Amino acid sequence: MQTPYVEDESLLSVAVRCKGITSKDICTNFLVMVNYMTLVCKCQSIRLKTGLCLKGIYHQEIHNRPGSTVGYRAFLEWHAIGSKFIAVACGGSIYALVLVAGLGLRVSIATMVGTTHLHLANMLRSPPKSSPERKLITDYIVPTIARMRFALPLSMSSMFSRVLIEKYAVSKIVDCTDLSASDCFFDAVIQNAFGPLCRSRKVWRPCIAPVGDLTRAPVQSLSNGLNRPYSPPLSDIEEDDIQHIIIDTSYDPLSPQNKLFKAPRDKAVNSKWTADERLHAEAGKRVTSIDDLRKKLAKLYHKGVKKSPDTYLRIPMSIIPNHHLELRNKDGSLMAFVSTGLPSHIRSSLEVNLLASLESPELLEERNTGTHPGQPFQAMHLSWYNRHCTSGHEAPSDVQPWLLEKEGMRTNHGQVIPYISKDLQHHRRIYGTITRVYVELFEWVRRLMETYLQEEFEMLMEVASCLPGNCMPPVAPFISLVININVSTKAHRDSHDRHLCLVIPIGHFEGGALCLLENGLVLELRAGDIALFRSSEVTHFNLNYRGARASLVFQTDKAFAAWIRDHNGWVDNVTMHSFV
Repeated sequence: MQTPYVEDESLLSVAVRCKGITSKDICTNFLVMVNYMTLVCKCQSIRLKTGLCLKGIYHQEIHNRPGSTVGYRAFLEWHAIGSKFIAVACGGSIYALVLVAGLGLRVSIATMVGTTHLHLANMLRSPPKSSPERKLITDYIVPTIARMRFALPLSMSSMFSRVLIEKYAVSKIVDCTDLSASDCFFDAVIQNAFGPLCRSRKVWRPCIAPVGDLTRAPVQSLSNGLNRPYSPPLSDIEEDDIQHIIIDTSYDPLSPQNKLFKAPRDKAVNSKWTADERLHAEAGKRVTSIDDLRKKLAKLYHKGVKKSPDTYLRIPMSIIPNHHLELRNKDGSLMAFVSTGLPSHIRSSLEVNLLASLESPELLEERNTGTHPGQPFQAMHLSWYNRHCTSGHEAPSDVQPWLLEKEGMRTNHGQVIPYISKDLQHHRRIYGTITRVYVELFEWVRRLMETYLQEEFEMLMEVASCLPGNCMPPVAPFISLVININVSTKAHRDSHDRHLCLVIPIGHFEGGALCLLENGLVLELRAGDIALFRSSEVTHFNLNYRGARASLVFQTDKAFAAWIRDHNGWVDNVTMHSFV
């Protein structure tokens, strides 16, 4: 058969070129996944050897090297993505990734949220008999992988670090066609979660037969034609000359009067109480300059408590143009941090990006909460939780937790390890859009905290860096994002927060200031201004507003303390793979 000439302009030539490009695209997608997995493997090798966290590894191995242009956020994102591909390979071998590349599903896998990739690994290895997925796996996926083992025998020796090979006794030439050898390696990759279920021999029987003496091709040898792996670009972040203002106060967060929650817990009574407290806040003295703020703060507290319970200081953002204001408590802990330094090109697009992400612009309404009080607002919790998790302190340590059942009661396997909120499960498309359109905002917030609030940054990153499946939320160092629409909150404390939250108002409005009751502060935030405060310890509420107002709230669940301490009591379980 004569090979068509592909340099002319005939339809046949165009079709042949399309076929060639498609083949290269599949190969490129596969190699991209391999490189992401290699990054994870190398990071684990370095971490086991040095004890460095991901941040330390980045600074030692990448940031401080001459000519490096890889950003920290991109590095964390690639590590999280690589962990998802490893989970897929853990479930269905490296050939499952060949399928992913061929079906064009690489991006779909990379954008999975929560622990979906870990559940996928278990489903591939041992699909429940009653599940609809079992037929798909047994009738299509497994037979296809069985055939690929003979058609494309691969080895992954160049993927593995020497430390991992020695530690887990994997052959230096890892045969991808041998599922037991493949499982031995991928099971060894630490995902901060339980190891996968044992592979069902009944389901995977077609892949057990040895391939024989066919020559194995190194996976990485396929990349010889590529100059460098794909790297998602980072947007330039504008850097301005910003002043950092620090003011120490005599406020005592440990005072019993300050720790006491004063607002009524009954919703109806709370509404009336908040309305009265708003009048006190609106009557507060407005400071005119930073010097004026220092003087008024020096007189605001007596023995660490407001001299008068009705006293407030109103702080307009005009006194800190393009600056950061940091207020510290008597014990040196953070009271509040306010920034007006968000770059103008990010600030100006906050509202339009939010409306585009929600796909329902009509949700954001024009309101006057002063003349029409008590209207409900909408909230979307795109969150990670560890509350109400099943404890492993009294459970057998030699049994995979997914196989355990509580005697005489229902066992919620979905809350053995940290899990994502129902809102995040139901609104993954919105979450993905939010992640993309606010990438510069999230990066700016991360750099802001890492630069000016290092202690608070590390405290929050302690949680963000140990999520199951090596997930890394886009809002790191926080792990959760709450979107509030038409928001004017009543007096409350966010008792589930890990000390702090960060708030960014969005929209076009007047009013809506953030009031901190015990601190006696009224932060007159405008759209795009940023406030970080102790949301779990300080009663807060909003003043009435006129216009259209929403907010982004960054949070971390304080219940993650149990996960950090001993992985909810499962740390000694033989199937738990983590750095704890």
